[in-house]
Amino acid sequence: MAENEDRTEQATARRRQKAREKGQIAKSRELVSMATMAGSLLVFYLAGAAFVTNISGLTSRLLSLQYGRDSITVLRSASTEMMMILAPFFAMAVIFAVLSNVLQGGFLLKPPTFELERLSPLSGFKNIFSVSALPGVVKSLLKFLVGVVLFFILVKKIITVVPAAAAMDIVDIKSVAFGLMSKSVAYAFATFFVLALADYGYERWKFERSIRMSKEEIKEEFRESEGDPLIKAKIRSLQRDMARRRMMEAVPKATVVITNPTHIAVALLYQKGGNGAPQVIAKGKGHIAATIKEVARKHRIPLVEDKPLARALFKVKLDASIPEDLYRAVAKILAYIYKLRGTAA
Repeated sequence: MAENEDRTEQATARRRQKAREKGQIAKSRELVSMATMAGSLLVFYLAGAAFVTNISGLTSRLLSLQYGRDSITVLRSASTEMMMILAPFFAMAVIFAVLSNVLQGGFLLKPPTFELERLSPLSGFKNIFSVSALPGVVKSLLKFLVGVVLFFILVKKIITVVPAAAAMDIVDIKSVAFGLMSKSVAYAFATFFVLALADYGYERWKFERSIRMSKEEIKEEFRESEGDPLIKAKIRSLQRDMARRRMMEAVPKATVVITNPTHIAVALLYQKGGNGAPQVIAKGKGHIAATIKEVARKHRIPLVEDKPLARALFKVKLDASIPEDLYRAVAKILAYIYKLRGTAA
């Protein structure tokens, strides 16, 4: 009970998929039964006259001994004909049953599993008298009561029709009886269909409740699928440290370091005689910028203060060449540096 009280969160997509793989879905057997009945009634509605005619013909042939007198021959012929008459009803019932299952939860290809506990008589008695069996008992009782009410309504209508039927001929009696039967079936179907929809709502609610998760289960699932957040954060931190170290190792190779002067530092590498443009080999803000400048001073790399250029160069990706619109500004600085060194740019 305490475990269920801890499960206050809606199930995740992964939990739902696992439940589906185990064959656990929200499904109402009552809705499947009503769909089966609906399929049969649809055939009767579309071809009821033909059905009555075929049944009448079969009965007439049996009574007139058209199938012969041999009981086996009569049984075989009558059974075959009856199967042909009922085939459309069975076919449509199966189609509607399959459709109702698909609409409730799709196709499930889970193979059947053998459970020894189900063979235990003690387990069977426990299931019968358990609290979980109470909804099934209530549903059965409700269907029985509805059936009794509908039966009495039908009897009441028959009683009101019987006096008038005495003055009718056989054709009118058949018509009245067929109409009364059709209305009774329609009322019964509509009533039980509403009950089936209510049962599906209950099964849906029960299923959602059964797959609820605790906050700890959601965290555990996230760790399994996405990895532990603490470990991922540690890995990202290590990756940043490694990138920073590689960047600092590249600073001694720089031709010049452009500064902001205190907040930004960008180290450029330009190889004389090459065809490529200067590259950004290191950059940083704050304490990283201070470290770049410290390494540059240690290795006697020239530091040039140019705020607009430093901000523009900082936007360039690491190890990428500078854009053409910065060629002129960077060329002036390189020329100045080479002049100080006493060499031609």
